[in-house]
Amino acid sequence: MNFSSSHSQSILFLAANPKNTTRLRLDQELRDIGEGLQRAQKRDQFKLEQRLAVRPRDIQRAMLDLNPQIIHFSGHGTGDKGLVFEDEIGNAKLVDGDALAGLFKLFADQIRCVVLNGCYSEVQAHAIAQHIDYVIGMNQAIGDRAAIEFAVGFYDALGAGRPIEFAYKLGCAAIQMAGIAEHLTPVLLKKSTSGDATIQPTPDISVPSAPQASVEQPHNSPIDVFISYSHKDDELREELVTQLANLRRQGKITAWHDRAIEAGEEWEAQIKQRLQSARIILLLISPPFMASDYCYDVEMQQAIARHNAGTARVIPIILRPCDWQDSPFSKLQVLPQDAKPVTQWSDRDAAFLNVVEGIRKAVNSLRNGSK
Repeated sequence: MNFSSSHSQSILFLAANPKNTTRLRLDQELRDIGEGLQRAQKRDQFKLEQRLAVRPRDIQRAMLDLNPQIIHFSGHGTGDKGLVFEDEIGNAKLVDGDALAGLFKLFADQIRCVVLNGCYSEVQAHAIAQHIDYVIGMNQAIGDRAAIEFAVGFYDALGAGRPIEFAYKLGCAAIQMAGIAEHLTPVLLKKSTSGDATIQPTPDISVPSAPQASVEQPHNSPIDVFISYSHKDDELREELVTQLANLRRQGKITAWHDRAIEAGEEWEAQIKQRLQSARIILLLISPPFMASDYCYDVEMQQAIARHNAGTARVIPIILRPCDWQDSPFSKLQVLPQDAKPVTQWSDRDAAFLNVVEGIRKAVNSLRNGSK
């Protein structure tokens, strides 16, 4: 489909970031899309409308009032449970794929494309693509930077008069050009003539299928632990791993970090696989961690998305003093005790012992079946 006709196309930007969810840069995404369309060759053919802090009823009202051809959702997704909108008091309200598909089916004669720029939204995309020609969803968690880069590249291409499939490819390329390892996350679904949705491959490589829901481990099996850290904290990470030895020997955990990746293995695929399977994710917080685009925008964002979906326990561990207040993980209980950085304890072994005691409690809680 090409938007190069003289007929004006309306883009409806829907954003929701409930007060009890991780903060997202939705205003920046909206601003960057708008600025790109304003400078585009075909700018007269597009009109960008917006609805912020969206409740479910706001969607149907906007559809009736604005008659949009493109729907763009920006916010949180939780996989099978649905996309996250807001309720009457600003808390999270989940809307599943079947409900969205039912709504969009009523407007299928006018809507040509739906973009779900939220984590794990491929589930909803598949449902909607039974009725809409083009639907884009995310097959795993996606960081703020990657989501914004994709959106800007996508609408820049549309603004230049390019078709949707080209715009999708440019959005993926924009993520990769920004040096972010998430260019395989967006998935384009295209409705076939039979009404079924088909997956369009990303440039140069087939898109991996959406991550499956975590499989519950048997009561007595080890809990998989993923350690996210900056390589500048290798020494501290190794001290923690040493302190975790007793939990490993007792068969209660298996601890994994990227130094375990062997020569010749695809490091990014290994990290993504381990992040998806881990039931406990340790974030080793320090100035280098906060400054790392991969630690902060990829691993941490995926960890928080899994926490929000209830499929993993995320435990931030403050290694060194740094500004971590108001970060996506700041709402979580941190270790060591009283959030005192490990390096500020007079006895570092005592600090890590305090951390391991907290991890042990979380492990026992998960093994006993509580969340």
